Amino acid sequence: MNSNFRDLLKRKEPIIFDGAMGTSLQSAGLPLGTAPEEWNLSHPERVRRVHISYVETGVDVIETNTFGANRVKLEKYKLGRMIDEINRKGVQIARQASSSCLVGASVGPLGVLIEPRGDFSQDEAFLAFKEQIEALCLEKIDLIIIETMMDLNEARLAAVAARSVCDLPIVCQVTFSARGRTLMGDDPRSVVETLSGLGIEAVGANCSLGPGELFPLAEEIVTLSRLPVVVQPNAGQPRLKQGKTVYSVSGNQFSEWAEKLVDMGVKIVGGCCGTTPPHLRATVERLREKS
Repeated sequence: MNSNFRDLLKRKEPIIFDGAMGTSLQSAGLPLGTAPEEWNLSHPERVRRVHISYVETGVDVIETNTFGANRVKLEKYKLGRMIDEINRKGVQIARQASSSCLVGASVGPLGVLIEPRGDFSQDEAFLAFKEQIEALCLEKIDLIIIETMMDLNEARLAAVAARSVCDLPIVCQVTFSARGRTLMGDDPRSVVETLSGLGIEAVGANCSLGPGELFPLAEEIVTLSRLPVVVQPNAGQPRLKQGKTVYSVSGNQFSEWAEKLVDMGVKIVGGCCGTTPPHLRATVERLREKS
């Protein structure tokens, strides 16, 4: 792929991100209680195979296995001293998996409550995000994907930290509950108005909800936003079946919703928890047929 992410935003066709990393690694044998990001070091080939499985579907962007690779989360697994190594290796694995896809560096929440709602200071949060993003930028990434933020203030801090480190494109996504607000009570208007002024390239939502539940929220965000909108739903709501977590939305159903999202004005679509290469393959085939 010769284009950069900002070039892709200018073209008429939608941009397609990949699907779930965490649930894919679980299917590949990741034990409960193990940091998925640790597999960048101990099982790089299995992480690479997940990336390749998405590359082969024809997506435009693959995301690094670095969602929880910040100091706060890694220290819970006694991996805090390996922040640079885990993040850099995550980028290297993704880059090795494909020369045709752009590589987006995944940055997730810290997993703590930030002031004024909690005891973790905003300065500490900013520095934690800055530290991770600096490590990611030591390797060749094409964009930064801030995602699954349940607190608008945390999303803001992550975006500000990213922009303080580099001038790469930034995509920022929060996660909404079925009642149409983030866990901390932020509505779509607040999300769009707050994040749009931070020098990011796209704003939107991912995780928590399936495509049907997320659709009306996406519609509201498209109406409110001057920036391109990104939406990455789960493959429906998870449920237990014979002791195994399964998701109800099939690849074909997911692709139908992706088409509806694009027709409604969403620029970037992809998948979150429970989505697999078949989900993304069906999405790529359906959306490319429209082009």
